[in-house]
Amino acid sequence: MGYLTAGINHKTAPVSLREQVAFAPEQLPEALHDACRFLNTREVAILSTCNRTELYLGNQVNQQQALGLADPVP
Repeated sequence: MGYLTAGINHKTAPVSLREQVAFAPEQLPEALHDACRFLNTREVAILSTCNRTELYLGNQVNQQQALGLADPVP
């Protein structure tokens, strides 16, 4: 089984960008639900701290769609 991982951290992005993709704890349930629905999957994990945000997706996810290169699932 493989995973698709994407993320930013203090070495790859300025604070101004990291602030835009950070998730407060109360936002995570909705963000996870939205990601599962958008990507038509049940395997999503989000790691969000003050220095990084990472998204982990199970291998059944369409990688083109996850990277924004294809239309979302209706």
